[in-house]
Amino acid sequence: MTRVPLVFICAVLAAPPGLAAAGAAATAPPGPAGPAGRYASPLGTVELAVDGGAVVGRLVAPAEGCPFTKGDEVLRATELDDSLAGKVHVWLSGEGCGAHEAWASVVLLVQRSSLSGAAHVTQPGCRAPLGPRGGLTLTRVDGRPPPIPAKELARAARERARALLRDGAAWLQEGNFESARKQFLAAIDVDAGLPEAYNGVGVTFRMRNDQEAALEWYKKSLAVNPDFGDAYYNMACVYALQGKKDLALRYLQIAALNGYASAEGIDEDPDLAALHDEPAYQALLKAHL
Repeated sequence: MTRVPLVFICAVLAAPPGLAAAGAAATAPPGPAGPAGRYASPLGTVELAVDGGAVVGRLVAPAEGCPFTKGDEVLRATELDDSLAGKVHVWLSGEGCGAHEAWASVVLLVQRSSLSGAAHVTQPGCRAPLGPRGGLTLTRVDGRPPPIPAKELARAARERARALLRDGAAWLQEGNFESARKQFLAAIDVDAGLPEAYNGVGVTFRMRNDQEAALEWYKKSLAVNPDFGDAYYNMACVYALQGKKDLALRYLQIAALNGYASAEGIDEDPDLAALHDEPAYQALLKAHL
């Protein structure tokens, strides 16, 4: 019997943009458009080309402060199902940083209007043009732009949304998944910028064993905030249960590298039992946790 990992409950308190109605929970959005194309990124404008399963990104126009030049390769990755895994070329700064640039490990979720995920820089004392937890978003500029949430919400509305999240978390802990989902959807309706709420909806579907719906909502949380680590872990659990070990290890690695999970929690989680005999799983535990 699958337990409810603590990470699910923590994840229940935040959300990605653009879903307002409770009925949208059961409706999967159109599939991703594929990674090829032109994107805005912290590095500048990047053109991605796909050859078979290989993806290469080159700079079209470097961002201000970027030491790389037009035509430089900044992404090398392979495509698997709905994600890319590989390396991203970043410049480094910071007092005590002994390097000027690095190729950082990266996992990116392919969505219709963006690629979002996280990268991991191993050089101590160095900063890269990434989010505080390694978050990285590439936004497609040759297609439909993503929905933009309001820059500011009234304090009362934000407090109301947080209260709804707390109510949803309470229902989730009691095992009332339908009531929890209603609260999370209501929180999204009030404030569409809370990744925990989208993740919470995903948890309610996961606990009803609707794994595909759960994945869709976990992906929405990353679209809002690629630094929201619980979603990486939750996606790894679902992919492991589906027998998609490569994808599970891909998302589990980024969760582990960026500190979203502990060795003890991972090794005791029954959702990840299918990975225990995999050499890559054992290497991940030893090297990163």
